[in-house]
Amino acid sequence: PMVAGAHLVDPRAALPDKCRAVFPYELFNAVQSQCFSHVYGSDDNVVVSAPTGSGKTAILEMAICKLVTTPGGENFKIVYQAPTKSLCSERAKDWEKKFSHLNLRCVELTGDTSPGQAKRVGSASIIVTTPEKWDSITRKWADHRKLLEMVRLVLIDEVHILKDVRGATLEAVVSRMKTSGANVRFVALSATVPNLNDIATWLGRDHQNQKEPAQMLSFGEEMRPVNLKKHVYGYEFGGNDFIFDRTLDGKLNMLLSQHSEGKPIMIFCFTRKSCEKTAQNLAEWWTTIRAGEKPWPAPKERVQVVSKELQEMVRYGVAFHHAGLDVQDRASIERNYLNGELFVICCTSTLAVGVNLPCHTVVLKGTSAYTDEGLKEYSDLEVMQMLGRAGRPQFDRSATAIIMTKLTNVQRYERMISGQEVLESKLHLNLIEHLNSEIGLGTIRSLETAKQWVTGTFLYVRMRQAPKHYRSEISQTDVNSQTNLDDWIQSWCQRDIELLQKYGLVSNDAPYGCTDYGTAMSRYMVQFETMKQILAIPTAPSIEQSLISLSQAADFRDLRFKPQEKAILRTMNSSVLYPIKGPIGDVWHKVYLLIQISLAGLDLPADRDAVIAKRQIAVEKSIILDRMNRLVRCVIECKVFDGDGVGTRTGLELTRAIAAKVWEAHPAQLQQVQGIGAVTMRKLASHGIHSVVDLATQSFVDIERIVGRNPPYGKIMLKSLEGFPRLKMTAEIVDKNRLAYTRSADAVSVAVRVRLSYCNTKLPEWNKKIPVVTFLADTTDGRLASFWRGTMRKLSESDPFELKFSVTMNSADENITCCFSCEEIVGTQVSEIISPEIPSSAFEGLPKQHLRLTQPPRSPRSLDAIASEDELADQDMLVALEAANANLPHSSNERPRQKSQPGGFDADFANIEDVLNDEAESTKDEISYAPVQLENGRWKCNHHCSGGAPTKNGKQCTHKCCHDGLDKPRPPPQKKKTVKDRSD
Repeated sequence: PMVAGAHLVDPRAALPDKCRAVFPYELFNAVQSQCFSHVYGSDDNVVVSAPTGSGKTAILEMAICKLVTTPGGENFKIVYQAPTKSLCSERAKDWEKKFSHLNLRCVELTGDTSPGQAKRVGSASIIVTTPEKWDSITRKWADHRKLLEMVRLVLIDEVHILKDVRGATLEAVVSRMKTSGANVRFVALSATVPNLNDIATWLGRDHQNQKEPAQMLSFGEEMRPVNLKKHVYGYEFGGNDFIFDRTLDGKLNMLLSQHSEGKPIMIFCFTRKSCEKTAQNLAEWWTTIRAGEKPWPAPKERVQVVSKELQEMVRYGVAFHHAGLDVQDRASIERNYLNGELFVICCTSTLAVGVNLPCHTVVLKGTSAYTDEGLKEYSDLEVMQMLGRAGRPQFDRSATAIIMTKLTNVQRYERMISGQEVLESKLHLNLIEHLNSEIGLGTIRSLETAKQWVTGTFLYVRMRQAPKHYRSEISQTDVNSQTNLDDWIQSWCQRDIELLQKYGLVSNDAPYGCTDYGTAMSRYMVQFETMKQILAIPTAPSIEQSLISLSQAADFRDLRFKPQEKAILRTMNSSVLYPIKGPIGDVWHKVYLLIQISLAGLDLPADRDAVIAKRQIAVEKSIILDRMNRLVRCVIECKVFDGDGVGTRTGLELTRAIAAKVWEAHPAQLQQVQGIGAVTMRKLASHGIHSVVDLATQSFVDIERIVGRNPPYGKIMLKSLEGFPRLKMTAEIVDKNRLAYTRSADAVSVAVRVRLSYCNTKLPEWNKKIPVVTFLADTTDGRLASFWRGTMRKLSESDPFELKFSVTMNSADENITCCFSCEEIVGTQVSEIISPEIPSSAFEGLPKQHLRLTQPPRSPRSLDAIASEDELADQDMLVALEAANANLPHSSNERPRQKSQPGGFDADFANIEDVLNDEAESTKDEISYAPVQLENGRWKCNHHCSGGAPTKNGKQCTHKCCHDGLDKPRPPPQKKKTVKDRSD
């Protein structure tokens, strides 16, 4: 049969037996049939534009079947990318069942994925993920290269999100996959856009024919199963969204009378309260209309609901639906709506995803909604999902979509729903961050390859079509002075790379490579402006200093400080650990205080007038903690590279506090235990129980008596506490009974041995995870002596995990402090101070050391150039760090290797133990050594790559001292012996 000029394909005849079960219908529809020969019948890249409801998902499933039936394609991975977690979850559940008979395992990999689920990625054939999560994986290219080389097919749903700010991430990861060297096929689905050919040009025909466009198929609204009539109405906006929402209430009745045709209606409102109020208004309006003129009929059967508010309005065929409603009521509303008893549902935008409730008329009552980042306009994707609810193929030939918005937004939504809005790139808005990432991955090694990478992006395709659009958004005259497009791009790349070099993120000479700072910036997805602020954090910062610095990060500039919030936070300021001195009004004050309010477990004032502000604060508090966690981890990595022991210790304490949502040594740490809330915590604290360890030592009888609970509450509590990690550490000077130190020409050092284990009877597991632990040793003057990070699997109660490292001492009274703790659990840290007891005579005749780290590094170029140029010369810092930290690696354009984090496939905190865990054990063997003076009068350093030679890995070095030399001769190099970590 033929429909819309296309021969309908029978999947039973066109597909092999094993693929037929994927398509449980007799014929493909017209859209699917026209795509079949291009998607299943070839290996070319394909981009398809079709309206909602036209069966586009089957097109992706054809591509999967094509790969499955390709000879030699048994060992492969398929990556499906969608812009939202809800879409990913829906697709993962569907495909897990649909492809199980083909032995294709499907795993979801998003920000909500548990470590246990993530472990399945290795054995899964289909990875369902968001662009952001796939970006974080592919940024760690070295870790996951084997995984990425197995990817044969990339499926992109809703590719039109390229025009959103988040689209830059999708653009970067697809461009990264295109240049990975693997033969990857791309199949992309899009809403109706006028420049679909630009997406086809960007993707290219296939891996070997990038200059030819991908196959392109575009279908218009005539292919929609139900004809959709769309209307956009604009109204004057007075500046207050809540007042505007009430204004729309007065307009809604007329629009429903005009368009609804007495058929089911779904109204999307911007808050839960708005849902309830709108439903109430419609029910009241319905009662005022005469019997023969009512816009919809009353229910024939009684609708059973628990909510008193709902009980009255459902009598008139109206209900509200949101996440705050009782589960039974939600189910009853959905069931009665589908059965035709209810005719109007007022809901939040979340109902557009996940719950299949088609209707005749969809109304967007306003186009703003509360998101994780506050009140924002709906994205194009959200609008299309909501409008996609209109149309019931089994009942209607037509459907209606109504958008009620601000007058200034009318043209935007008219272009959007008509498919006339040109798709533009957003990659240029944060190109410098993406350049840094690609340099770190090795994709970009020179200015020329940077230019080549940009020419492989969707941005370049659009810049050729609309250069004025992008020139107007880039104001820098040094770039815009170029008239030729390729020269303009080269100037643009050159400017950004020079900025990265200026702040020590990228090596100065080609082939470019990220320094340790640039690697950290990429790994934690830190904005360039924020990275500049992180590098300006002073040496040996306190927690207060660190919080003040990070609260001012560019990552928080999108937040707003509303007048109601200011009043609340001014009240709370005196209750936090580090109050603000002076007036409170800046956005960073809000960030700074909300973090402390969260970590102190403080309740916001119970002020009736501040209910809305408190709700918004609760949402933003979660966002702020999440971003701060990422920034603190980046700081830790930078401080480890700097050899700043105090800064590293501060960062670790902040990381623990943010992960546990409570300050170290605060009684609220008891709330880490499941079942203990604020009330129970206060009862325990009033009886002198201030930590989880204190609680674990109590008898079950005492626990029940203190909290006022009946048996077996106490026994269950103690059973759960068996998994709380109780760490154990011993630290000592090696050979202390004999000569406990080693003296070289200009330094005295001691060898330290540390044994790490735990007191639990079995391997601790907390919150269903094996905890990650960190060990840190620093000296009295704040120098980092050793740092190690790993999983508790490496530890054993009976056979402790051993670390050895050498520490350079500055004076006879200097001590070494060792700390051992769980990375994300408060109340686990154990510490020990070692006194080497070196006689003062051992330091006689040695050159005076300037080792106290008191000034921040300025424009650090790499780990070998981290000194401040204010009071401490480069060579002094270098000498100090090498003498004190023989275990610290030299920085080069090679990134520190990262191991997959134990307990999870894609750890958010990289394995910094790879930087420092190969602990160096000093030997007493002296090496024959004579310093070499260079022609410029400076002294040659001891690096293998000194004088322009390649590094040991064959790469060009980035050490400033290798090129320019040092002001003073270096001390003799020492032999190193590595103590290898035991495997799990």
